Amino acid sequence: MENKYLQAKELYKTLCNDKDCHLTEQVLSIAEDMNVDEVTRIAGALYLAFIHDSINENEIEKTFSIDVVNILKTLEKLDSLNLSQQKGEAENIRKMFFAITKDIQVIMLKIAFVVATLRESNEDNDEKFDFCRLILDLYAPLAARLGLSKYKTELEDKSFGTLYPKEYKEIETEVNKRYSAQKNQVESLTNLVQKCMADLEITGKVYGRKKHVYSIYKKLLNNKSLDKIYDLVAVRAIVKTVAECYALLGRLHGEVTPLQNRFKDYIAIPKSNGYQSLHTTVMFEGVPVEIQIRTEDMHKYAEFGVAAHWAYKEKRKATDSLDTKLAWIREMLDSDSTPEELASSLKVDIYDGEIFVQSPKGKVVHMPAGATPIDFAYNIHSDIGNKCVGAKINGKIRPTTTPLNNGDIVEIITSPNSKGPSRDWLKVVKTSEARNKINAFFKKNFKEDNIKLGKSMVEQAIKEKGYLPSKVITQEYLAGAYEKYNLTKEEELYAVIGAGSISAKSLANQLLQHYLRDIKAQQSILAESQARNISFNEPTDKQIDIKGLNNILIKFAGCCHPMPGDDIVGFVSTGRGIIIHRAICPNVSYFDESRLIEANWKAIPVKPDIRKSGKHKTPKKEN
Repeated sequence: MENKYLQAKELYKTLCNDKDCHLTEQVLSIAEDMNVDEVTRIAGALYLAFIHDSINENEIEKTFSIDVVNILKTLEKLDSLNLSQQKGEAENIRKMFFAITKDIQVIMLKIAFVVATLRESNEDNDEKFDFCRLILDLYAPLAARLGLSKYKTELEDKSFGTLYPKEYKEIETEVNKRYSAQKNQVESLTNLVQKCMADLEITGKVYGRKKHVYSIYKKLLNNKSLDKIYDLVAVRAIVKTVAECYALLGRLHGEVTPLQNRFKDYIAIPKSNGYQSLHTTVMFEGVPVEIQIRTEDMHKYAEFGVAAHWAYKEKRKATDSLDTKLAWIREMLDSDSTPEELASSLKVDIYDGEIFVQSPKGKVVHMPAGATPIDFAYNIHSDIGNKCVGAKINGKIRPTTTPLNNGDIVEIITSPNSKGPSRDWLKVVKTSEARNKINAFFKKNFKEDNIKLGKSMVEQAIKEKGYLPSKVITQEYLAGAYEKYNLTKEEELYAVIGAGSISAKSLANQLLQHYLRDIKAQQSILAESQARNISFNEPTDKQIDIKGLNNILIKFAGCCHPMPGDDIVGFVSTGRGIIIHRAICPNVSYFDESRLIEANWKAIPVKPDIRKSGKHKTPKKEN
C-alpha cells in the first residue's frame, strides 16, 4: 500500500492546480503527523482532485481501492453538511458523529483539511470569519474531545486571533511579558527537575511551556485575573514509566512546597477524552508554577489523542479501548438533544475544567466544574437519579442542586416512593448524561401528558400567528414534519414536542408555510374568478354580505388572506372601501372598534347559460 500512497502523491500533482497542490501537501503532512493509515492518506491526496472532477470514482477504484472511494464519498458528504452557526443544525452535527463512529480516521482527515485550510487562508473576509466561528464552535471542541491537543490549540488561537485581534494581542503581550520575567525561574525549576530525575536515575525530557492564548481568554471570561491563573507558565517532564511519574512527583514535593488543592492526578483518573498526566502547582522562588509529569505514551496521546491509539495500542490495557474513548459520542447519538444541548455536550469538560468527587465507598467520578449531586446520581445509574430525593456532601445534607467541589464525598439519598425527576433539574444539571436520562424518563413515563402538552403548544403557537389550528394542522401538512423528524404519526410528533425535543414554534412555522402557500394559490384562483365575474358585469361585492350596505368597494386584506368559510370582519377604511380581514387576524386588535363592521360570506350565484336554459330562442327567419 506504501507504493500506492507514493503513486497517489505523484498523481495529485498532475491533477491539481498550484493552490490545491500546496493545500494537499499541508493536509498530507498533518495526516502523517496524526499517523492515520495509508488508505486514508491516499484519500487525502486525491480529495481535491476528486471533488473538482479531475478524477472519477471508477479510476480511483481501479487504481487504488473501493475503500479509498468510500472515504472520499464520506468526506464529501461531511463537506456538504451546512454546519453553519444557524440554529437547528443538530441533525447535521449528529450525522458527523455517526461518521466518527464508523471511521474515526475520516474525521481525522477532515480536521487535517480544516487545519490546512486555516493555515492557507491569508485574507480576512466574511467567509474566513464564518469559518473561524465554525472552528471555535465545532472543530476545535471536536479536536479537543478526540484528544488532538496540538491541533486544537492551533485552531483555537488562529481563529481567535482572526475574530478578535485586539484581545488576542493584549493577552499574548501580557503572557510573553510574564514569561520573560519568569524565564530565569523557569530555567532554574527545569534544572531542579532534571537534578531530581538524575538522583532517581530517571531519563527523559524537561522543558518550559506557555499556556495558549485562547485558553487564557476562556478563563478570563470566568472572572479570573491573570494573577489567579497559575498555569500561565509551566514546566513539563516526560519520563518512561508510570512508576517514574509518581517517584518524580514525590521527590519534587520534598524539594519545593506544593500549593493546596492544586494537585490533579489524571493518571489514576484520566480526563473524559483520555488525557493522562500529573499536574501539581508549587511555590518556587515566591511564584506559583505548574509542573506536569507524564510518560512518553501519555504525551503522545495528549498531542494526538485517539490518533495515537493505533500507534501504540499494544501497550495499553484491553479495557482502555478506542470504543471506551468514544463512548461519549454514542451517548449523544442516543439522545434527542436540541442543537444547543449538542453544542454544550460537545464542549463540556474542555473549557470549564473538571472536578473529581467520590462516593462513600470510594468510587471516583470526574465531572465538569459546577456539576451537582443530580449529575453524580445519574452517573452512577439511571434508577439512582430518577429516585434521588436528597444528597449528603461530606456528611452533611445539602440541596441536590448544590455545585460540587473537588474532593467532595457525595452520598445520594433515594426513595422508592419518588415520583421521578423534576423538569427543573434540566436547568441545573451540567452533564449531557444526566440531561439525556431525565428527558428519557419523561418521554417514557409521561407520554400521554407530553402528547396533550405538545398539541396544546403547537395550537397556541399557530393561534399567536393569527390562524385557526384546525385549518393549519392537517395530515397533508404534517407529512413533511414526519419525514424531517423521522416519525410516523401525529401522536409521536406531539410527544417529542411536549418533552421539549422539538420546538412547537418551529413546527408551527413549518405548517404555516405550507398553509399560506396553498392560501396564496387559492387567492390567485379567486382573483381570476373575480376577473371573470367582472367581465359578465357581476360585482365582486356579491361575495360578501354586509348588512345595510350595498354597492360599496370591497377589498381583501393581504395580511391574513381571508377565504370563503373563514370567520371574517370588515374594516371601514378611508377612501379604500371596506377591507375584509379574517376575524382572528392579529391586525384587527389594533383597529378602532367603531370602524369594524359585521361581514359574512354568501354564495356567489352562477350566471345561467341562456343557451341551455330554453328561455333563449333563435329568431325565426322572415320569408
